[in-house]
Amino acid sequence: MTEEQSTIEAILAGADRYEELVRAYHVGLIIHCEHLVGDRDDAEDIAQEAFVKAYLQLKSFKAEKARFSTWLYRIATNLAIDFLRKNKRRVDVDDIELIAEATMPTYLEDDERQSIIQAVIDLQPPEFRRVVEAYFWEGKSYQEIADAEHIPLNTVRSRLRRAKLQLKGRLS
Repeated sequence: MTEEQSTIEAILAGADRYEELVRAYHVGLIIHCEHLVGDRDDAEDIAQEAFVKAYLQLKSFKAEKARFSTWLYRIATNLAIDFLRKNKRRVDVDDIELIAEATMPTYLEDDERQSIIQAVIDLQPPEFRRVVEAYFWEGKSYQEIADAEHIPLNTVRSRLRRAKLQLKGRLS
C-alpha cells in the first residue's frame, strides 16, 4: 500500500488529512485547469471545485483502478469541459489526438493523459464511443473494429469521423 493510499484510508476512517492530498496536487491541478480554460482565476475555481468534489466522493475512489491523481485530474477535466460548455468558449480541435496535445500539459503521465482523454470520450454516444475506444485505445484497425462490432467498414470510418465532429462540438 502506498503512502497516498494509506492517507486516503485514514481520511475515510475520519482523520483530518485531506489537506495533504490538496498540497500534493494543488499547483499541478491549477496549471492543468488553466491550460484547459485559459484563465488563471477560472482555473483556480475549477481546481477548488475538483478538490471539493473529490473529497465528497472519496468513498467511490477505487485505488485498484487508478491512482488518486488520475481520478482527481479526470474530475477537474470534466468540470473544465462543463465550464467551457456553460460559458460557450470555443476550443478548436480537429482530431482526438489533437485534444491530447492541446489540452494536457506534458508533465502528465500516460495513464493521466489517457484518463483525461477518456473523460472527453465518455461524453460520446455509446455506438461512437466503442469505435473511438477500439481505434485509439486498443489500436485496432478499421477492419478489426468492423468485425468486432458487426458493422460495415464504411460505418466504422463514418462513426470515427462523426465522433470527432461531435467531440469538437461538445468542446465548443
